[in-house]
Amino acid sequence: FTSACGFASRMLCLVPQPTAWSPPHRTHERPRRSPRCSLAAASPRDFAFRRLTPERPELPVLLFLPGIDGTGSAGATQWPRLASSFEVHALSFAPADRSSFGDVLSGCEAFLGDTAAGRGTLLVGESTGAVAALGLAYRAPDAVDGLCLVNPATGYAGSALSTLAPLLPRLPRGVYRAAPYAVTPLFGKRDWFRSIVGEDATTGPPPLLPSPAAVLSASGALADALPAEALAWRLEEHLRKGSAAVNGRLAAGGRAPASSTLLLAGGRDLVLASPAETSRLQQRLPGSVRKLLPSAGHACLDDARSLNLRLELAQSGVLSAVQRAHAGRRREAAEAAERVAAERVAA
Repeated sequence: FTSACGFASRMLCLVPQPTAWSPPHRTHERPRRSPRCSLAAASPRDFAFRRLTPERPELPVLLFLPGIDGTGSAGATQWPRLASSFEVHALSFAPADRSSFGDVLSGCEAFLGDTAAGRGTLLVGESTGAVAALGLAYRAPDAVDGLCLVNPATGYAGSALSTLAPLLPRLPRGVYRAAPYAVTPLFGKRDWFRSIVGEDATTGPPPLLPSPAAVLSASGALADALPAEALAWRLEEHLRKGSAAVNGRLAAGGRAPASSTLLLAGGRDLVLASPAETSRLQQRLPGSVRKLLPSAGHACLDDARSLNLRLELAQSGVLSAVQRAHAGRRREAAEAAERVAAERVAA
């Protein structure tokens, strides 16, 4: 990690120009944009919600909030296991998006009010997405029944990453486009980027020694998914400002923002001090459950060998808590419908 910092520092030069990109997604429906987001490709706010599993209105909603890449494509090995328990949706950002942390929370809250009305809701946030998940739970506690925070970036301000990451957008364009593949070992899984660039991570492992052409192609695709200007914006607006806002709420104390919370930490996370940060969060979030995944790195949602998300949700009690809340919400909705029907008959 220290050598990576030195490499970035030595290569600082011109700010690269971002490359236009449209994220490849395999979904069950056309992208559905937040009611508070502009549909224009060049809009400052350009994010969308995509359903990743078949439509099942009788099930609770799981909303996945992604890491700094913003594609919402991680977790390809986890969602099939959860498809019988949740209707899974993911938030994704276009590279041109320039939404503030508050914009993201507003869009997610509106999405839940529409799609998850009368249903139980579980938020799964990874890294930067875990910051947004906590922020959303504090903002709309009545709309969130469970939280799962994976390697949360809430401790970003005190990490070595906060020194290195802001340097990366300032690398020369050519170096920036080659850098993503070079830092792959930090994420604890050499093929962590496959779902982000549109490859099917469920078809088997990649070759141990990829060809030079494959290395350049993967790095270029990653740089297209997260251009330098987009990275700089998300580091400042979503990560630094977002984590500051969430930590302010955590410091204020009070009841937990969700009735059931699971904290997952990769024991081999070289990007963030996730074991220590999840211990801190466990003290701040009454009733939360913490699990250390000894062999998991930072990008563990696509590492089925290190993480079975459905199993962890079940063992922690989060799954059953969300299912109970879902049953209660559906019962209330049915009773309300019966009252309306009775009033119409009486009239």
